[in-house]
Amino acid sequence: MKKSKILVGLLTLGLVMLLVAGCGSSEKPAAQAPAAQPAASGHAAHSATMPKEDPMPFMKDMDKALQDVLKQVKAGQTMDAQKSAALLVSTTNKVVPHMMDDALKENLRKAATDIKDTVNSGKTDLGALEGKVQAMQELMKQTTAHLQTMSH
Repeated sequence: MKKSKILVGLLTLGLVMLLVAGCGSSEKPAAQAPAAQPAASGHAAHSATMPKEDPMPFMKDMDKALQDVLKQVKAGQTMDAQKSAALLVSTTNKVVPHMMDDALKENLRKAATDIKDTVNSGKTDLGALEGKVQAMQELMKQTTAHLQTMSH
């Protein structure tokens, strides 16, 4: 009985060691891959890290989320507006990796976050929100033009 417990314990320990060794080895190549990217220069380095999918559907999703936020705030649907504002920020974060203009990226992120923060603040000032929505729409026009001039 004692020998069988020892044998089971050793087998379990061996399996755990194999599992730990297997998990560690699969993570090392993934950690080394980003380190190799800075060796490329200029546009080639940015192209290598740029996502392959088309960003235009994300732009349409951003526009829909933005319209939903405004419509829901006007209707007094605060919870739905908060969800739409979170979706707006999430979609913005999907578009940003496709962009090369750092100032435009930052402005777009900031505008989306400002709208989300305004909606989440509790009592939303409709006039202030409309101003932020208009600013976001202008940034989205600039972003669309920027994305259309780039080649993926």
